Amino acid sequence: MMESPDNLRALEQRIEQLEFEITNPKIMTPREVCDLLRISEAQLYAWKREGNAPPAIYFSQRTVRYDRDAVLTWAKQMEVGAAALNEQKGAGA
Repeated sequence: MMESPDNLRALEQRIEQLEFEITNPKIMTPREVCDLLRISEAQLYAWKREGNAPPAIYFSQRTVRYDRDAVLTWAKQMEVGAAALNEQKGAGA
């Protein structure tokens, strides 16, 4: 039986999601967050000093972790461009 294009695309998307979850753990170190966002650790710590970093989980003063989903939500909120600007205009109207 041949799969429909929609079913195949849904399977491809699920495989991509699973690969992403395997590659990026749910609880991430600062280095893993930097790798995910493709930024330097210096940039992450600069954002922290400015109060504009992804939300962190502090287990102790020296043990900081990040929730992958919270980082992605934070990153989405930082998005700019035509689509993001249109959403902001719609919310402000």
